[in-house]
Amino acid sequence: MENTFKNIPFLRIAAGFASGILLASIHMATSTLLIYLAIAICIFLVLLHRRYNFYLSPLFGGFTFILLALFGAITYQQYNHLPPTTPKGLMAATVLETPQEKTNSYKSLLLIHSVKTEDTLIGTREKVLVYFEKSEAIDEIKPGSQIIFEQAPEPIENRGNPHEFDYKSYLEKKHILRQVYLKTGNWSLTGYRNNTSLLWAETIRDKLLRIYREQHIGAQETEILSALTLGYKRELDRETKRVFSAAGAMHVLAVSGLHVGILFFAFSFCFGFLQKRRIGRFIYVVLSISLLWCYAFITGLSPSVLRACTMFSLIIIAGNINRRANIYNSLAASAFLLLLVNPNNLFEVGFQLSYMAVFGIVYLQPRIAGLWRVKNKIGLFFWNLICVSIAAQIATFPLSAYYFNQFPTYFLLSNIVVIPAAMILIPLGLGLLAFSKVPLLATSIAFLVKWIIKIVYVLLSSIELLPHSTPDVVLHLPELLFVLAVLFSIFLFLNSQRAVFLKSALSFTVLLAAFILFSGYKQINRNEIIVLNSQEPVTCFIKGNKMYVISADTLSADDYNYSSVQNIKRQKRLTHTTYLTSDSSFNDNLLFLHKGLAVFEGKKVLLKQTSKLSTKNLLPDIIISTKAADPPETISENCCVINYYPYRKNSKSKTKHHILSAQGAFVSTW
Repeated sequence: MENTFKNIPFLRIAAGFASGILLASIHMATSTLLIYLAIAICIFLVLLHRRYNFYLSPLFGGFTFILLALFGAITYQQYNHLPPTTPKGLMAATVLETPQEKTNSYKSLLLIHSVKTEDTLIGTREKVLVYFEKSEAIDEIKPGSQIIFEQAPEPIENRGNPHEFDYKSYLEKKHILRQVYLKTGNWSLTGYRNNTSLLWAETIRDKLLRIYREQHIGAQETEILSALTLGYKRELDRETKRVFSAAGAMHVLAVSGLHVGILFFAFSFCFGFLQKRRIGRFIYVVLSISLLWCYAFITGLSPSVLRACTMFSLIIIAGNINRRANIYNSLAASAFLLLLVNPNNLFEVGFQLSYMAVFGIVYLQPRIAGLWRVKNKIGLFFWNLICVSIAAQIATFPLSAYYFNQFPTYFLLSNIVVIPAAMILIPLGLGLLAFSKVPLLATSIAFLVKWIIKIVYVLLSSIELLPHSTPDVVLHLPELLFVLAVLFSIFLFLNSQRAVFLKSALSFTVLLAAFILFSGYKQINRNEIIVLNSQEPVTCFIKGNKMYVISADTLSADDYNYSSVQNIKRQKRLTHTTYLTSDSSFNDNLLFLHKGLAVFEGKKVLLKQTSKLSTKNLLPDIIISTKAADPPETISENCCVINYYPYRKNSKSKTKHHILSAQGAFVSTW
């Protein structure tokens, strides 16, 4: 892409820096060694520069890239150097987020800043996830409130079920390693409040959300408007998320470049006249950048909005000092700055999707739009909208399939509905905040907002109900890399028209197909038994593309175990699933089930202990012992007993025990 990406220094800088972060996350070498290597390369580059000539440029460029990678690795290690775990004692902490109501508790985030032991006051800075018992006292907790408690936080652990979301790693990237549950009498407010810029932004957002709630436009409409304009998605119910996600419109509820762009163009429309004079240009730059970053703070400083605000800031400054802004350079510069401030942004799904989407729009949209010349202004608007949607979808499809395992078939229809609606709703929503004290005007705006959101939701619900609206599309990591290689080769071919890039795209496509076929062949010839980490036993028997799920009670769609089963089904690309209960009887060519005993491909599994005599005759290979039942005395030496809690009576026995609560799900393949 030498013609398109010529003279873009920040692209190489960001790429080198990101490479170092990625390598440091995989293999953590000592920070001291990395610093010594960086110093040695700096000295080498200085000496090389003194004798620099054209033939040494590849060497100079290569070592500069290595230096940037070392710089990225050092930054990553320094940023993720966490303080030691807070000792036990009386802890004083600041509430960082407004408590969010859950089924049985209120969830928030604490920053522990001091701990009082028997005779010492220790200062610390540890973020802790907190769950408060439901009570009226929660209403007194605001962002910045200080509380004291003695309950020791516990480490955050995953359940260990196959293909589950790695919640522990996700929180570790945010420097959250422990959690605590506080009952009503185990904590108290100190009466003091902390005021930082982030807490101030959280408080401002709470006040703005209160204005929305006071307009009485409906609970669901308020949730959607809050997400659309203020980036507040904590109260979005599961059904709303499902409808927007299935219709391919979830990106509208995540504040991103679209929202920042609408805000900026609305500001330019109102105050663009300031650019006519020199002092006016200075005022315009200060006001516009201040507005963008105030909006970023209020919406929670998500990676997508940070990217958009950084890019727009660079473009505004360049445009007002008569410097032509290269969009690729601005994109790379914003990525470098965000990674410099927080290297863990590289692993944020929002960060990756945001940059892939913008790159796709900038690179592909003009090429797609050039395929058809539309002269009508209304037709041109919708044609450009379609081109932008296709370009963004092409660029983000690999990551969406890898992280979310689905593809919104009707994304074009959804974007034709939601993007024009967002262009109307965002100014109206901000206008509702500005004129909330003007009764007649506020009522009129609230009426318009309510019915626009209702119409949009009905249309998206209709799109979501269309056949095959969200087919499962699963990419594992090797497949993701192959797909990205194919896309990159196609981009290179479109830019240079060289046949070698088309050949490389075809080669990677063949490798992708071969890998998928090989994975399918392995799946067909493999038998697998999975017992999920759950107090109520849920056992999955897998052969080829079939799965049998046996549980104590019928699984409901809202059950965590049901979602775990669905994850296994998607990731293994299974097409047939049969749900059974341990009391039922079933028999086919793969599975026999009767009175709690299952026989699957030569393996005997005792799912329900109804009689100890049965084990003397059958000698099962696996026994699933519930918390209320002890494992039988007569079992074979090769038998594995699965418990949820540790079984202590036969702790000295040679029988193999698998403890679900400690070891995660049980998996056996043959």
